[in-house]
Amino acid sequence: MPDTRPLLLASEADETRQLAKALDADFAPLPDVDRPTTFEAWRDDVLSEPSRDRVVVAGWQAHVPPEDLVELDPDEWVRRFEAPFLLWNFALGAAGRRCSDGGAIVAVCQAPAALDSPGRTPELAIADGVLALVRSVAASEGPRGVRANLVTTPIGLTDPDPIAPAPPLAGFPGTIDTHVAGAVRNFLSKDAGGLTGRVLSADGGRSL
Repeated sequence: MPDTRPLLLASEADETRQLAKALDADFAPLPDVDRPTTFEAWRDDVLSEPSRDRVVVAGWQAHVPPEDLVELDPDEWVRRFEAPFLLWNFALGAAGRRCSDGGAIVAVCQAPAALDSPGRTPELAIADGVLALVRSVAASEGPRGVRANLVTTPIGLTDPDPIAPAPPLAGFPGTIDTHVAGAVRNFLSKDAGGLTGRVLSADGGRSL
């Protein structure tokens, strides 16, 4: 009998373990972002396993303090943008090939709202790039019925007490097991069968 639990390809972090529990998903860790030479071997291992109907990818990054773009040296830029984005390329490429016909892929990416973006250029660039990757997967895998969508969250990137105006909904920046998992479940549901290449910001309306 095929495994009906979602497969979560995610970075080793408390947040992704919370997401795995909330989704009742099988958790398979992504490779260490600081060891890009291991990415290809990891992808080969992932693709050697049976296809799954639902695949979630979460390239979670540890909290880093905001820093002006002009202050970022090249090594820090590689650490905060180039290496994580390269990992996203491998992870979403693997998800596209691992997802079975008619299945669903959801990426979960950290992204601050525009009001909270100063000092977060690398993270904003990653989020924009991940959306482009998700749409590429949606286009390439769509002919066999695979949907690919994106959920963004500011968790880990923003202060719980943001500058004015306050988000429309209380509880900013939200929680993994309710706000983020709920958005992911919506995209994984058959009720979202007509949605692909879309993005939901699970941020309590902060990005309005």
